[in-house]
Amino acid sequence: MRRAKKYLRPVKPLDSYRLMGCTRYETGSDGLRYKVHHIRAAAKEYRCPGCNGIIAVGTAHEVAWTEEGWFGAAAGRDERRHWHTGCWRARGHRR
Repeated sequence: MRRAKKYLRPVKPLDSYRLMGCTRYETGSDGLRYKVHHIRAAAKEYRCPGCNGIIAVGTAHEVAWTEEGWFGAAAGRDERRHWHTGCWRARGHRR
C-alpha cells in the first residue's frame, strides 16, 4: 500500500500567471487595462518607448499592449511595444 501515500501529499496551488503563458494584466495611469508579457530573452533588438534606448538581443524585457482601444483587440495587439522592465514599472512616474 505504499502507492496510496503519494495522494496524501499537499497539493500545489495553480499558478495562474504561468497558465496564461506568463501574461498578466495591469491597469495603467491612463485607466486602460494592459496585457503585459515577460520575455526572458529578446530575439532581436527593440527600441523601448520609455527611454528610447535599445533592448539588446538576449535581454529580458516586457511586451505590453491594450485591447481597449477604438479599433478593438486586433489593433491593440498590432500596437504592442517592447519595454525595458524598469521603464515599464516607472512609466506612470516619469516627468
